[in-house]
Amino acid sequence: MSAISSGIGATTATVDPGKAGFNSLTADDFLTLLIAQLQNQDPTEPVDNAEILNQLATMQGLTSNIELSDTLKDVASSLAKNDADFGQKLSVGASYIGQTVTLDDSTVGVVDRAFLAGGETFVGINGIDVPISRVVGVNSPQSYVGNLVAADVGNGATELGTVRGVVNRDGTDFLVFETIDNSGSVESSEIDASSVTNVLSLKDVVGKNVQAVTSDGQVLRGTAISPGAQGPRPKILVQGISIGLDRVVGVDQN
Repeated sequence: MSAISSGIGATTATVDPGKAGFNSLTADDFLTLLIAQLQNQDPTEPVDNAEILNQLATMQGLTSNIELSDTLKDVASSLAKNDADFGQKLSVGASYIGQTVTLDDSTVGVVDRAFLAGGETFVGINGIDVPISRVVGVNSPQSYVGNLVAADVGNGATELGTVRGVVNRDGTDFLVFETIDNSGSVESSEIDASSVTNVLSLKDVVGKNVQAVTSDGQVLRGTAISPGAQGPRPKILVQGISIGLDRVVGVDQN
């Protein structure tokens, strides 16, 4: 009499419930079924056009659901494995949304979106997407004080001036914007912080052709040179004359 195996300890195939039955079908499978249906339909009673469209819409919805499911699985997998600090990077990027920031090229703008691509965090500013590593500062009205800035003064015109302070008018902060005309006269006005388009530092001026006006009204034009050691108020040399950065009235960006 032959021995009968009890089967205890035998290997049993594991079936993923998410891939069983209809869940195992793909969009290609449904398309194959639809083509087979059309090929084998009764010529005297063809499938109604509306029914075909409904089936195609169902297939499109299925494809979208599959893609969304795969994306969510990737996100969950990344979070579970702490893949490149996925959650932290996304959180940092989201924290910039709505903030006015300065980029490494002195450009100022409001962050309106944040996303991850290729393991790197990007933010959207002024209609372009840039790596978050290019953000060098988060701005507030007070952060502009003492800085040379470019501001949109309307009709597409931009003017250079130095922010001397902040005043509050009916709950809204305005910047005290000081400009200098070609005669050396100083004019002061109040502008909205949102009109600032650039914050210029020494590195944005040195090596560029600039126009500046001395305190006694002398107009200087030439290449800005750094005189070396800097104090709390940066200075440049133009035509051999040392002048404060806040006396610059024009910078050739070309």
